[in-house]
Amino acid sequence: MSFRKIRLSIGRVTVALAIAPLMLAGIALPASAQQPAADPAPSRGRPLVIATGAVTGLYYPAAGAICRIMNQERVRHGYRCLVEATSGPVYNLNALRSGEADMALVQSDWQRMAYKGEGRFAAAGPFGELRAVASLHMETLVLLARPEAGIVALADLKGKRVNHGPRGSALRNLADMAIMAAGLKEKDDEAEEMGPDQSVKALCDGGLDAAFLAVGHPNSAVDQAITSCGAVPVPLSGPAMDTLLAEHPELAVATVPAALYKGLENDVATIGVVATLVARADADDAAVAEIVRVLTRETEDLAAQHPLFSSIDQSRLPTAGRTAPLHPAAEKATATPPKSK
Repeated sequence: MSFRKIRLSIGRVTVALAIAPLMLAGIALPASAQQPAADPAPSRGRPLVIATGAVTGLYYPAAGAICRIMNQERVRHGYRCLVEATSGPVYNLNALRSGEADMALVQSDWQRMAYKGEGRFAAAGPFGELRAVASLHMETLVLLARPEAGIVALADLKGKRVNHGPRGSALRNLADMAIMAAGLKEKDDEAEEMGPDQSVKALCDGGLDAAFLAVGHPNSAVDQAITSCGAVPVPLSGPAMDTLLAEHPELAVATVPAALYKGLENDVATIGVVATLVARADADDAAVAEIVRVLTRETEDLAAQHPLFSSIDQSRLPTAGRTAPLHPAAEKATATPPKSK
């Protein structure tokens, strides 16, 4: 048995165990993805493995929805799409680089760091073969404030008790970027290092004046803060944010959508990173094109499986938050979407 076959056999066991929550949720993969079967197209019969994140996060069910639709059409295109639960973007990008994964979901700031060889990827150097396939939903930076704290803009954080998120986290990095762009210094507020759930509890209990979260929508923590203790999302917009966006292409304009939160009357402008699907430059053109077909032509089916797909801006699918070059097959498929089945 070759090394490649050994790796894929292990991957199937991992995915078979991890896919159970999706099956319980009604997002079951077809039998062809659950047990060995004769491949209708031998040249494309191996699994297409997408590295995602924790089963409890958004990336895992998002990839599960994509794979479910792909597997329904397996007789036509020959790919068996599998979802792999992982520890997150660093693992995903390393697995993609080594060939242990075929595609991966990562935030746009991690895409930039890997492509340029920065931060956690400095030792490995630039991932020059990294290619973008599509930009999906926004992961917005949300600043929630207690109504009595009198915080209506970033400048009002001075002297307040604010949770920036754990040091070294993506949330902390994004929050600090926004604060510095607004002209505040690290010591201007009483910075805390809590996780999301802990910070919402502290906010509602009065232990914090404000808290940063980095989330996709809808989000249970944001909903809890708004409905349980009247927390107010603070707008992150204006000239300072415009400058930040111009300097950091991995960031993008975003909103906290009022339609998804009871008690929120209007959308709130903010910034954020983008959930991006990436591959290597040598990824199979036909597989990349099929993924893009699902994202552009199966929008109703995707949205029915998970609400995050209803927030994807199709016009920004090839560009939002992108640092790595677009894979040629994705560029072609986006420019001229295949006909629906």
